[in-house]
Amino acid sequence: MFERFTDRARRVIVLAQDAARDMGHAQIRPEHLLVGLWQGEGMAANAMVQAGVDGAALRQRVAGLFPSEPAAKKINKVPFSIEAKKCLEQSLRAALGLGHSYIGTEHLFLGVERQAETADRSLDDLLGVDAADVHRRLTELLGGAPSGHPMRSPALQEALDRARSQAGRSPMTTGHVLGGILADPDSQVSRAFAEMRVDPQQVRAAVSAVDLATTSDASPAPESIAITIGEVTTVIADPEIAGALQQLGSQQLRELIKAAVQRADTGRAAR
Repeated sequence: MFERFTDRARRVIVLAQDAARDMGHAQIRPEHLLVGLWQGEGMAANAMVQAGVDGAALRQRVAGLFPSEPAAKKINKVPFSIEAKKCLEQSLRAALGLGHSYIGTEHLFLGVERQAETADRSLDDLLGVDAADVHRRLTELLGGAPSGHPMRSPALQEALDRARSQAGRSPMTTGHVLGGILADPDSQVSRAFAEMRVDPQQVRAAVSAVDLATTSDASPAPESIAITIGEVTTVIADPEIAGALQQLGSQQLRELIKAAVQRADTGRAAR
């Protein structure tokens, strides 16, 4: 099964083993897998962070779940518990259900979640947040509903994860995707470039030198925004300000308007 794991998923297993050993736990359990998922990189970590999972608090809760044994801290290779093995099996089922030929961090989280449901246990208290929220955000990162989700190679999936992380809150462009692909020297594209003696560093430099605004990657200029406060409607036509307001969530925008109204009321009262 482990041959199906992406590099990031394998890293999660190593982190889970390290966590179990450091805590003095004699076995890797599903709870340690969650610690590894949060500490690692990939879709699962992104979804957990977005949902507000506190990694330090999670680790502390897991450490207190099982007795700490001094001898366990000396185990070279910590074995998997029966429950953890079932999580890995559920991860494979989750991957196959999505039409994926590999197991990534997203599948590992789904495996832990499915095993918890099978054992009739809730992850909410352990994560400190609603586990359903993590699941929802993970589904969004996967690109929506499982049905119709295109199959991706492990290299492409990890390249897209890197591109998404590099882009941050800005739109992800073809430059980000190419950079994510070139970060893996063993990807199909990287090896083709190597055969052609193309230096990845030169490619990245050339991409960075291109004016994004002149390319088809450029985002269209945001339309003006009309904001109504009380009985007064203000039209924001400045592209930069309109674009910044469009990036705000509806809740943030409402709070911004509320604060503006309060400041205006305070100013009138002071006069």
